[in-house]
Amino acid sequence: MRKNAGSHSGRMFSDRKWILPFFASLIISMSLVLTAIFGALSSDSGGEQSPFEIISFKRSENSNGYFVESDIERASNVSVVKREAPRFAYLISGTKGDSHRMMRTLEAVYHPRNQYILHLDLEAPPRERLELANAVKADPVFREVENVRVMSQSNLVTYKGPTMIACTLQAIAILLKESSEWDWFINLSASDYPLMTQDDLLYVFSNLSRNLNFIEHTRIAGWKLNQRARPIIIDPALYLSKKSDLALTTQRRTLPTSFKLFTGSAWVVLTRSFVEYCIWGWDNFPRTMLMYYTNFVSSPEGYFHTVICNTEEFHHTAISHDLHYIAWDTPPKQHPISLTMKDFDKMVKSKALFARKFAKDDPVLDKIDKELLGRTHRFSPGAWCVGTSEGGADPCSVRGNGTMFRPGPGADRLSELLQGLLSKESLSKQCL
Repeated sequence: MRKNAGSHSGRMFSDRKWILPFFASLIISMSLVLTAIFGALSSDSGGEQSPFEIISFKRSENSNGYFVESDIERASNVSVVKREAPRFAYLISGTKGDSHRMMRTLEAVYHPRNQYILHLDLEAPPRERLELANAVKADPVFREVENVRVMSQSNLVTYKGPTMIACTLQAIAILLKESSEWDWFINLSASDYPLMTQDDLLYVFSNLSRNLNFIEHTRIAGWKLNQRARPIIIDPALYLSKKSDLALTTQRRTLPTSFKLFTGSAWVVLTRSFVEYCIWGWDNFPRTMLMYYTNFVSSPEGYFHTVICNTEEFHHTAISHDLHYIAWDTPPKQHPISLTMKDFDKMVKSKALFARKFAKDDPVLDKIDKELLGRTHRFSPGAWCVGTSEGGADPCSVRGNGTMFRPGPGADRLSELLQGLLSKESLSKQCL
């Protein structure tokens, strides 16, 4: 009886019939992922525009230099950065029922210097996507500044498979195609919210080197190594129009020996130079990693992390923090705890730039608006808002100098956080 069982086991492991369909599926998956990413770069900009591609990004003056002078002119609590201040490129993503939350997050992080791209995934009905596009198109500020875009191609996004990282790379490709004049890329979801104003962020980052990547990372080990790196998977979201669980095969793959695997938070603040490297892949390593992470559980928690920590040019730029406040169960589950009023003080004390995740219209968001962002109208106020507030008018309806900032307490908190992250002790732990 034991002999028969051993023989059956031997036949199962010697059976190679699964190889052909697996590799055929892998090739098709990679074709779909690469087509989505590079199609954004190679598409003819002179062709007929989709009704959802509402606004093109406005070209701005060239940004020169990697550092900003630290001596600041102060007048009426307004700081003027003498050299070119940084710019941020945001991806804000959502799914069915998230369009209003996405707009709220967009307005809370809006600044005329930045670029914004919104992606409502394929699970959202066409009517909701059209409403989001029309809301952007009808907004007088967005129309004047031309720095907000709704992605015309909707992708089905599942967190566990490679679709989320493919959608992120596609958004980066679009941002790079439209404007090279931004310095950091930030990805947010509809359930994220800022804990300080864009004036706070821009003012503090004006004094940072433009080569710092904020990406929480650690070497993958233990159960994560076994349950995420070794299974052979197929993500149905690459082929279907409805979300479903990953398909797992009975076979397992060996661990790589030519590179080290890293994992961490899916929420990042990445430099333009690094994401350009990920898109163009001039030494082919990012493309190799994209193929590897097509067959990886929770690829958003590993792709950028493994690329940056295995690349000589960038590994010393990785700061292990995602600039988010996130609360987890004990032991942690797949998704974090939804934040409420009882978490407000912890969020502030964390000195983080963003927090997640929030339930739709949770009262704590109103408290953040009032006490941290100072929002009385649509946008978080900044020095660029020079209109009058008499009679309840929106001061941000009149746009002033985009290089003038009015930093508040949030800038002090962020500066303290960064001071600790850039200490010798913290920097000595990069990509270990």
